[in-house]
Amino acid sequence: MADVFMNVRIEEEDARMLERMMAEDYIDNRSMFVRKLIRQEWARRYSRPNPAISVADAMLAGKEIGNEA
Repeated sequence: MADVFMNVRIEEEDARMLERMMAEDYIDNRSMFVRKLIRQEWARRYSRPNPAISVADAMLAGKEIGNEA
C-alpha cells in the first residue's frame, strides 16, 4: 500500500496534548502516533465495543481497512 502524505493544522493546546500522549506511550514519531490513534479509533468503532483495546487489535483493524473497497 502506498503512503499518503497529509498536512494537518492543529491548535497549540492540541499539539501539547499530542506531545504529552506521545511521551506517555514512549513514541517519538508523530506520524506513527497518529497512525496508532487512527487504528485505535477504527477498532473502537468497528471491531469491538470496548474502547480499551490492545495495540495488536488496533493494528489488525488497520489492516482490515486495506481489504475494504
